[in-house]
Amino acid sequence: MLTAFIVGLIASISSCMAVVGGLVLSMSATFSKEGDKLRPQILFHIGRLASFFFLGGLVGLLGSAFQLNSSVLLILNFIIAFVMLILGLKLLNIFPGVKNLLPTLPDTFSQKVQNLKNINHTLTPLLIGIATFFLPCGFTQSMQIYTLSTGSFWVGAFTMFLFALGTFPVLALLSFGSLAIHKKEKMDLFMRIAGLIVIIFAIFNFYNALRAAGVNLNYSPKAEISTSTTKDISVSSSNVSMENGVQIITLQVKGGYSPRQSVAQAGIPTVIRFVTNNTFDCSISIRIPSLNLSQYLPQTGSTDIKIGTQSTGTFRGSCGMGMYPFEVEFK
Repeated sequence: MLTAFIVGLIASISSCMAVVGGLVLSMSATFSKEGDKLRPQILFHIGRLASFFFLGGLVGLLGSAFQLNSSVLLILNFIIAFVMLILGLKLLNIFPGVKNLLPTLPDTFSQKVQNLKNINHTLTPLLIGIATFFLPCGFTQSMQIYTLSTGSFWVGAFTMFLFALGTFPVLALLSFGSLAIHKKEKMDLFMRIAGLIVIIFAIFNFYNALRAAGVNLNYSPKAEISTSTTKDISVSSSNVSMENGVQIITLQVKGGYSPRQSVAQAGIPTVIRFVTNNTFDCSISIRIPSLNLSQYLPQTGSTDIKIGTQSTGTFRGSCGMGMYPFEVEFK
């Protein structure tokens, strides 16, 4: 279980912070602006740690029935990016009307409903902390996949709890950062900086979500084809072989896909072989829009995915979050 804690530490300083970190920062800055500082931060972290323990236990107990479909995660990516963009603009206070884009209860509701709205507002940080269990972070997903194989409530609960505990130091630094700011001038500057960072995170998530959805963003600059066996080459044909009349394209999966670009022959049956070795990041989740395929890979092992007979052109895929792309040029 120590591995889960270490993976959490790594996740807290990885690209996953564009998802969870952006949400935490926008929430913290928004509540600080309203004068409510300490309580929201405490509720958020309690909600996050408690939900990772309880829901992690359910994952271990219920198995694959609890696993979210990657299409749902893709939709979540778009929603999170949109919400962060609105919150970022709200923090910048450039477009005052932008806050109207966020859902609120109608003013025509009775006083009881208004009181309910206040209760919901009070519990919002707690609910956000709970919701982070479902956010599309590759590290979180990989740990959830691991808990599926445990078949135990307690093993799953403590695994996910220790993972969340590993992310706590960096998330706490983000969320409690506003507490040390007292002067109005410094608070205004903090709000604007926070707004800009949240907007950058939002754009990053929009970009990745579009890529995961199969939109060609020309993310891979063309490079000279190499047949070298060097591990970190960006474009390669040396990872292509033939087995019983089937073309095999081998990709190493860890922190992305290596090589990122491959060159293969068109017009023959082809398989992409994904090889993982203690892989915990987003690249463990494969998404190939042209095949309408979404699949999770084992943390360690070899997985063959048949892509049929491809015509001349470029075949693209990415991890489930769109952060790590790969492509094969068929000639």
